[in-house]
Amino acid sequence: MNNDIKGMCLFLGLIGLGYVALLILMMLLTGAKIIKSIMFISIFSTFLISLGLTPQVKKRLSNYLKTLTIKQFT
Repeated sequence: MNNDIKGMCLFLGLIGLGYVALLILMMLLTGAKIIKSIMFISIFSTFLISLGLTPQVKKRLSNYLKTLTIKQFT
């Protein structure tokens, strides 16, 4: 995949996750029921971010998460 497209996927994914954070804040303050929208946007944004990451970064992230979970349960 082209580096420009990867960068655009990362950018749009991070904007989406920021929007999810704002929606969660709005939901907490107003009591609005927008769980389905939050779930859809967060899943789509996570997909875009995973498209934009290189295989090396994905591997490093998965190793880091594995070490965190091992440390937490020991």
